[in-house]
Amino acid sequence: MDHRSPPLARSSPLARRSQSDLSSPGQNQQRSFLSRFLDEPRNSEYSHRDALAAARAEHERVRETAVRVYHLYELQEERNRIAEEERKERERLRAEAEIAAEERRLQELRAKSIPKPAPLPPPPASPAPAPTSTTPSTTPAHAPSLKLETKAEAPSPAAPSVATPQPASSLLDNKTPQQQQQQQQQQQSEPSSAPPKQPEAPKTPFSLLNGTTPAPVPTPAPAPAAKPAAPVPTPGPPKEQQPIRSRTAERYLQIHQELKKLRKNIVTESKVPGSPMKGKLGTFRREIRVAIGQLTTGKGANTQPINKITDILREAVQNKVASPPIDPRPFMLEEPASKGGEAATMPALFIYLLNVCAKGIVNQFINEGGANPKSTDPVGVFAAHIFSHKEFQWRGAPLVDILMAKMRVSCPVLFGVRADDKTHRGRAALGWKKDGPAWVSEQSHNDRMTGLGAGFASLSLRDFSKSSKSNPYPPTHYWMALAAIVNTPAGQASNTQCAVLRAMIDGHHQRFLNFYGNAALAALRLALVDFPNKAPESSPAAGSLRALTEVLRGEGLLLS
Repeated sequence: MDHRSPPLARSSPLARRSQSDLSSPGQNQQRSFLSRFLDEPRNSEYSHRDALAAARAEHERVRETAVRVYHLYELQEERNRIAEEERKERERLRAEAEIAAEERRLQELRAKSIPKPAPLPPPPASPAPAPTSTTPSTTPAHAPSLKLETKAEAPSPAAPSVATPQPASSLLDNKTPQQQQQQQQQQQSEPSSAPPKQPEAPKTPFSLLNGTTPAPVPTPAPAPAAKPAAPVPTPGPPKEQQPIRSRTAERYLQIHQELKKLRKNIVTESKVPGSPMKGKLGTFRREIRVAIGQLTTGKGANTQPINKITDILREAVQNKVASPPIDPRPFMLEEPASKGGEAATMPALFIYLLNVCAKGIVNQFINEGGANPKSTDPVGVFAAHIFSHKEFQWRGAPLVDILMAKMRVSCPVLFGVRADDKTHRGRAALGWKKDGPAWVSEQSHNDRMTGLGAGFASLSLRDFSKSSKSNPYPPTHYWMALAAIVNTPAGQASNTQCAVLRAMIDGHHQRFLNFYGNAALAALRLALVDFPNKAPESSPAAGSLRALTEVLRGEGLLLS
């Protein structure tokens, strides 16, 4: 019997260990892990660095995932917000289109008229029949067309017309078609024995700005058959109409210089030892500037900054911070009539702080309105609130001329100034700013003019019909500024005028229509359809005016 031992028993210990390792790999891995765990270098610096690097990598991965998810959420929220705004804009456009359609139907009804029957011919036995050449025509007076003319056609001296003269349509004629028709009916119903009066040409702000009045059409007076009709002299244009707008612009420059003198004097006074204004002047100025910079859109969002500025001005006008008295008349375009019992002076600090407010308003128009013209609306509301405040007025008249003096220097085209913006002298006259020795770029200038034009419209088109206060700067000033630009002769229009004109209309046309109705519609047609033809061919702002016409067409307002 063979008592051989098994092969494993006869093998060496090294061979048995290798065979054991090959036969149980799991046990081998466990021993390897334990050896590493129990190994001395497990608490070494390199081991901790490796663990820290692994943790940092995991942290970065988790953070990047979280940031990516957050960005996706923000994009989704932005898309939802844009969709909501788009829905609101569509609703607004739909409502405006319905209003425009109703307005067109109303205009069509107003334009209709019923023809009147012709009167019976005079009896043949009349002892002194009126000559047929001097009998006024009985053609019914129709409502004036919306396509307005800026000049009246002069009659031919050789063959005077026998029709009843109709005054030429004027851009600033604010009478409605019904009022014009009633006036013409009253003229036709007057007795023929009354001596005919020469119709005066309508005195409109546009004609005042240009210095020309449409020539009236002479009406031949009825006379006996034996005597020829005596010619009626045609009155010429008034001689004092030309400088009205220029005098206003020059007066604003004088007010601006007076404000500079006041600022210099009051700053000097505040530095005198013991002056009540010492330390207060700079604080008030900074608080007003910060509060104006906080004005934004949104109901109730501006209550706190407006109240802050109002409290500062009230403290100054009540002379709680003592300052020298000053005559307000040098800072006003016209002296208001005295009602009795008013003070002849106002605190100098109050006038100075109003000037600070005016400067802040103009800067806000420029800084915010260039990129987003709609952002000027809350600033215009604030300006109207401050200057309509009865406590901040003198003799019941607002001190808004302080603000307008700033606007005159910053945006002269609003006040009838015309110049060639291709020349150095013309640019200086139009308010083109310099960046060191060189002029700023055309885009920067256009942005500046856009903000000022939009800000001017936001102030001058405010509706005070439901307010107990009086409008400090009524819409007639908007009309006159529009006239100053639109009545520019061909060849004198500038790109600056086009930029300001577009800013005045874009976003403000509905308020303009609410104030002036059909007259505003005609003014918009002249501003957006006719005026761009006067501008230089390479003017980008003129192209934007034409584009605005198409935008308004999409909203239901047809101008061409």
